[in-house]
Amino acid sequence: MFENDYIMRQIKELTAVIAKILFGAKSESMSIMLQQRERQKVEFLVDRVKNGEIQDAVDEINSLADTNTKENLLIGLEFYSQLSDMDDDFFAEKGYNLAKARESFEKFVEKFGLQQMTDLYFGADDDK
Repeated sequence: MFENDYIMRQIKELTAVIAKILFGAKSESMSIMLQQRERQKVEFLVDRVKNGEIQDAVDEINSLADTNTKENLLIGLEFYSQLSDMDDDFFAEKGYNLAKARESFEKFVEKFGLQQMTDLYFGADDDK
């Protein structure tokens, strides 16, 4: 459990650093950088995850990336940051796992040309 907490903290810190670099943001929290509408979108999608509609929420995030805007990137990063906070038991109960999260995140950031972020968030994929 300690290892998972450490990894989640690292993901949040990396997200804040990336936001600072890409967008010149001065905030430590990705959520603060989002406008009200974007925050509501993240909350809506996270609620879908909590209701067991994980794949639907992930699919919607990936479709947001099709328009390739800064706002959609921030929404996706915040969504995946919150997704990573969720308990492994919850995911197992819903038939989801870290490998699926990694794969969906990789597809998301690839649309923004940021494939290298996957290894930053999830570590190196030794299967490749």
